[in-house]
Amino acid sequence: MYFFILALFFVSITSPAFAADMRYPAGEEPLELPAHSALNAQLSRSAQNQEDKKLGAMSLYLTLMREDGRNVWAPYQLAVSSAEKGQTELAERYLQLSADRGLWYYYNLLEDDAFNSIQHSATYQSILAATKARYLQHAGRYEGKASSAIPDGEAPPEGWPTVIFLHTYGKAAAISPEERLLFGEMGVAYIEINGTQMLSENSFRWSNYSDESTQAALQRTVQQLAPQLKLNPQRIYLSARGQGALHAANLIAKYPQFYAGALLIAPNGEIKPAQQSLAAKKKIVMAYYDRQNFSEQALALHFANLFGEDNQVQTLHFAQGEDAAGSWQARFRRPLQWVLDRAPDATPGV
Repeated sequence: MYFFILALFFVSITSPAFAADMRYPAGEEPLELPAHSALNAQLSRSAQNQEDKKLGAMSLYLTLMREDGRNVWAPYQLAVSSAEKGQTELAERYLQLSADRGLWYYYNLLEDDAFNSIQHSATYQSILAATKARYLQHAGRYEGKASSAIPDGEAPPEGWPTVIFLHTYGKAAAISPEERLLFGEMGVAYIEINGTQMLSENSFRWSNYSDESTQAALQRTVQQLAPQLKLNPQRIYLSARGQGALHAANLIAKYPQFYAGALLIAPNGEIKPAQQSLAAKKKIVMAYYDRQNFSEQALALHFANLFGEDNQVQTLHFAQGEDAAGSWQARFRRPLQWVLDRAPDATPGV
């Protein structure tokens, strides 16, 4: 149905009669501006293109909202657009419709700057409370949920060395066949964990406020899976990217007794980076890219310096990111083996 609607949308916007055919809900038609209004001034081509895209998106969301009575995202996006235009009453109406359909995207609603103009209203506060209640009921089943893979054969007497991966912002735990093969060949258990805050279906993040919930989720996972999968709790390594790498770096600095080493790729995020480290005698790889902005590159170098005094640290700098599905395995296989004491150096692959 969505692809059919999308096809109709693109056909409609190429029609000269598009503006005339666009229908708004009753009572929500935009007012005609006076001819002398400054808002009728000629826009630049780039501004016109942006306005055309916004108008097109609004039309699509209106269609989706009408065609699918269960869709919560379409009225939510219409509420965002209305709030950004200062149409607060209309924004509240669309937001209430989204809530009536079961909106549970609590963090999206809580942190969306578009709603600054209505965040103190009774309607918004009521919707926020109801959304939080639905979020707590729904998200708890998925936040911090682990997926795992172990090598074939018998575990070593002390248990499998274990790599735990912390994903980037907005992703989810999903172990690929290539990853199963990679870690199986290395002879280590591999675990991926959903972030501790659920944003939407199959989209998670680690907290923007603290790393303590991340530490709790990791330790809970190890305690639950160690007996079942025969893991070695003395050889738990962290592998992480983006927001997950910032959290992992903080945990290595604050709780080194739980982690044997780490591969940290392009750390970024909102929480404060650790300024002191208790870690010693660990092997840590810190990687970053030219494509990152200055502050993100500086963050990677901050952690490389922080860990450098009492640990073995290798800093890897890349001009380009990994573009193919398995290219990160080729690039980081040897650095990860070095962290695991299974390679003499951390020279990256190509």
